[in-house]
Amino acid sequence: MAVIVGVVVVTSGDDDKGDTAASKPPSAPGGAAKPKAPSVGKSFTKVPKGCELIKASTIEKIAPGGNKCTPGLMDKKDLPTMITRMPRWEPNDYGGPYQSLTVSLTVSAGVKGQYDLKKKTALSDLSGLRKVEGSKPVSGLGEEAVVVSTIDAQGGSLAVSEVVVREGNAALAVDFTYSRESSDTTRKQAEDAAVAAARDVLASMS
Repeated sequence: MAVIVGVVVVTSGDDDKGDTAASKPPSAPGGAAKPKAPSVGKSFTKVPKGCELIKASTIEKIAPGGNKCTPGLMDKKDLPTMITRMPRWEPNDYGGPYQSLTVSLTVSAGVKGQYDLKKKTALSDLSGLRKVEGSKPVSGLGEEAVVVSTIDAQGGSLAVSEVVVREGNAALAVDFTYSRESSDTTRKQAEDAAVAAARDVLASMS
């Protein structure tokens, strides 16, 4: 079996403390306080090549030996309105347990729709090909993120932990796949691996 490694985890201030009438902003007409401007996510314009999205040290930690990277077809063909990266990493030695890490990254103005699509796909049973074992939000990662764990429907020998993230004008999905028969990887470890990789992806862009 081919091994593919491709490849994505809030503080409250104490601002009200010691406030006085003089320190508060003037009220808007009608006595209502002027609302704060909504927070705006990052707007990425520079995205590394696909194989540079995740640090080599991260790959070696979460998928030892997985230092053979294959870029996606669109990794070097940026469009005026969209940047796409779909690299995968696979180990040079296929003698070890099956595992894979993949990334699907989209940077564009209409990224909310891309995030919703990636999330919907992650939560899908793919017409009965797999079973969703659990999903949960991931705090502190992007503006919104969720991790979904699935197993294949044909005996459950393969398991996947996928993190889907939206940050500003970027949406990404990171899959960590492993064999439950030949690997001692746990679901928690797989989830942590996908989250660590997703953090690297976001940190690599500017």
